[in-house]
Amino acid sequence: MKSRFFALFLIVLMSVSFAFAQNRVKMENYFDKGYFVTASEDGAFKLWLDGRIMIDAGFFSGDDNNFANGTETRRARISFKTIMYDSWAGEWDIDVADNEVEIKDFWMAYIGFDHTIIKLGNHKMPFSMEEVTSSRYIVFMERALPNVFTLGRRIGLSYTKWADNWRIQAGFYGQEVGEGEESGENEGWAYAARFTYEPLMEKGRLIHFGASYQYAIPDAGSGDKIKFKQRPELHLTEKILNTGKIKNVDHYDAYGLEFAGQFGSFMWQAEYISQDVNRFDKPDASFDGYYFFVSYFITGEVRQWKKSEAEFGAVTPNSKKGALEIALRYSHLDLNDKGADIWGGKEDNVTIGINYYFNSNVMFKMNYIFVNNDEYADGDGDFVGNDDFNILAFRFQYLF
Repeated sequence: MKSRFFALFLIVLMSVSFAFAQNRVKMENYFDKGYFVTASEDGAFKLWLDGRIMIDAGFFSGDDNNFANGTETRRARISFKTIMYDSWAGEWDIDVADNEVEIKDFWMAYIGFDHTIIKLGNHKMPFSMEEVTSSRYIVFMERALPNVFTLGRRIGLSYTKWADNWRIQAGFYGQEVGEGEESGENEGWAYAARFTYEPLMEKGRLIHFGASYQYAIPDAGSGDKIKFKQRPELHLTEKILNTGKIKNVDHYDAYGLEFAGQFGSFMWQAEYISQDVNRFDKPDASFDGYYFFVSYFITGEVRQWKKSEAEFGAVTPNSKKGALEIALRYSHLDLNDKGADIWGGKEDNVTIGINYYFNSNVMFKMNYIFVNNDEYADGDGDFVGNDDFNILAFRFQYLF
């Protein structure tokens, strides 16, 4: 099925290229902010390629579970983005890491109103600053522990509006692509909203506040069960934190607060997320998590701020010698609830990060992660609990 989908993707791409050739549309090509762009001379059509390759390696020390060292292709993604007639936009984004085709962003949007996007298709729900920030631009190799509470991409309709110092996005969604269609049950649904405000926003100086909310019912075919699982902050590791299947779930909702800022080459970002699980015939459950990190560019760079997305963006080195960034993060996740008799484990991570940007497209990351687990962090019985260990991880990242 996945191979047929990929073949169809290639056929469609070649068909579009052939159509432009047959109509002799005059195109111009140029390089813009690290990406190759092709556009019609009359300005009616613009297309650019967005690819990313991320190759990771991880090495463990001091672990009772004897986790295996290894390497992986974390992401191997290709995306086509278009704008037509200054009013319509679209994106098709697929990932082929692990030799499997996975749909990521897949949407169309109307952008004809000022500072407004109306988007339909598979895209991220507006919840959590770190979740909505592209993997191209996150400071560390992986998002922090509380990211387990985000629902990520789903098929839905969202509305975004922003001005000089505020932004609001809200949307209504179904399930993930390819989930629940064969269950014979009504599809699960969800909605989310995120509001942000910047009392200070000028070149090299920023203060940012935000709040978000997310509501969902269990997916079709789930039997009214959900599960929260999280790994230490490297994708190569196992999911040590695991609540097991939480039964009799009516709905589950999350609340998030975010705070970030930047003064020259120094920046910080923090979030707190509280997750409630509302159940029938059983006690409700509550979990939470938070993180805080700081980063500093030794070489003096300032990370871009994307006002339309309310997130930090690309890094452009000041010289051909590249840019050097150091970062420190503390994160916490608690999946234990004594009142609900759920013991998914509790974990604290401290991560030291060093990032070297050869240019806007090529970078190297090194993370050293100190992992502290409680006795219930055993992967729902699959691992040894209370296992504290360290991880040395590396990533080579290439964007095009």
